[in-house]
Amino acid sequence: MRHVTCRSARPAGLLAALALAACQSPNAPRPLGPEVPPPPQFVEMVHQCVAGESRFALGQAVTPQVLQEARDRTGARSAVSVKQGEIPSPADPLRLIVEVDGQGRMVGARCG
Repeated sequence: MRHVTCRSARPAGLLAALALAACQSPNAPRPLGPEVPPPPQFVEMVHQCVAGESRFALGQAVTPQVLQEARDRTGARSAVSVKQGEIPSPADPLRLIVEVDGQGRMVGARCG
């Protein structure tokens, strides 16, 4: 009886064993292990304009500083001053519109 050996099977088997051993290295970091921090959480910032928070400036002269403070207090994204009754466009619900009289004093505010 004659034994037939396939010499080409040995190198392929050896390569497969080495490749498997490399994949199972105990020191290799696990990409989804407990030491990996969780993914970041994204929070949607909800902006809101509350015109009533600008009451502090009623009767004051509207300066850039007063306009900025009114914008900060109301949560508006932007602020503009207009003559009483004017409507700036385009409309923006996150914009504070400060109405001023003929002497530049604040007489009202609204968002829009």
